[in-house]
Amino acid sequence: LSDGGLHNMFLSEDGEMWLFDLGEPCLQTIPSFLTKFLMSFFHTLGMEEDETGDWVVRFEQDGSSGRLRPTERTVELQADAIRAFNVTVDRIVAELFDGADGVRILLLRYVVTQLVSDAAFCIEKWRLKGGGDELRSDHQDNLEKWLWRALWDVYVSEELRRRYLAREMFTRQAEVRDLGYRKTDLRSVQEG
Repeated sequence: LSDGGLHNMFLSEDGEMWLFDLGEPCLQTIPSFLTKFLMSFFHTLGMEEDETGDWVVRFEQDGSSGRLRPTERTVELQADAIRAFNVTVDRIVAELFDGADGVRILLLRYVVTQLVSDAAFCIEKWRLKGGGDELRSDHQDNLEKWLWRALWDVYVSEELRRRYLAREMFTRQAEVRDLGYRKTDLRSVQEG
């Protein structure tokens, strides 16, 4: 598969499944496939359709500060997606990579990068359709959906980075401290 993820799959109420927009079939490395698959746990939330067929806007403006924040429904769905993501990553690391925990961080970095890449794709799509150009954008409906989706991708990629990658960095810093280095030892290493 060249573009296989949860965002390329529909499940009907009666248990039928169909795939779409997979691109031309080709061989793909396991990390590439897993990146797209894992990214889609969050990516799909940016593509959920409302009753009119438009994408759901995942943010609302705070009345007092004017800042954007995720809607209550988004917070609930994001928590569900994170739980499913954690279970899936745990199983992938355990079953495909013999528990090699370094793979977890690599997969997380790939997923964050893929989400940021999708945000760039959304902004480019918005621009190509005439976004930001008053002459060309008048005939286009709902161009802002691409910007909302880009914002979602950036937001959720930062959430993943903050939750997982920052924690890993602090863990590694603690390991360095636990090696018995003193400040004077680190200064001599830095000076030398």
